[in-house]
Amino acid sequence: MFIRSLVAALAALTLITAPLTAVAQRMSAGSTGDLGQHRPIYGADLASGRAIGDVVGMGIASNDHVYVWYADGTVSSGTSRDLDAHRARYPFRMPAGMQPSDIVGIGIAANDHVYAWYRNGTVSSGTTRDLTHHRQPYAFRLAAGMNPGRVQGMAIARNDHCYVWYDDGTVSSGTSRDLIQYRTPYTYRVAREASLPQVVALGIAKSNDHVFALYR
Repeated sequence: MFIRSLVAALAALTLITAPLTAVAQRMSAGSTGDLGQHRPIYGADLASGRAIGDVVGMGIASNDHVYVWYADGTVSSGTSRDLDAHRARYPFRMPAGMQPSDIVGIGIAANDHVYAWYRNGTVSSGTTRDLTHHRQPYAFRLAAGMNPGRVQGMAIARNDHCYVWYDDGTVSSGTSRDLIQYRTPYTYRVAREASLPQVVALGIAKSNDHVFALYR
């Protein structure tokens, strides 16, 4: 009797929690100023065994493969719908003394160099599996009044302009070290059915400059 009751309780719990898991993994496609302009919210499957809270960064390569970095020190590659469709999770290396939780944003340039920005105000350049392969951490600056803790996500367009979205609903554009060099902050909006605090990570497709946003 006890075992049957336990099985029934677990089954009921699964029914309750499953919809929440599905809703938590969402993607949209748009522009830097309107994250849902091209495609409203649709489902996105994370790598096997990962939850949306594990995501620390996302980037889109020159072949439009979407890479996602996780808090356990792994990275996967896939499509915007299936984030490990091309490659299951594999380990990546951080700068000395840093943890994945120190990442505030990741972007992939047109030459497929991966840039990672950190909470201590530095940025490094490398590969998907080694974030300092090309360049060790160097300092960057954000818009006036902003700090790394206010970053919602970062991405790099096909012209190699770096974009950073802030928690006050503004976005700026510049270089990897000066993120307002090309454009000072302007307003952006999230996709319908999402809210600003739900933005987890962003990436820009190199084929068409569509901005993909991953939400809680």
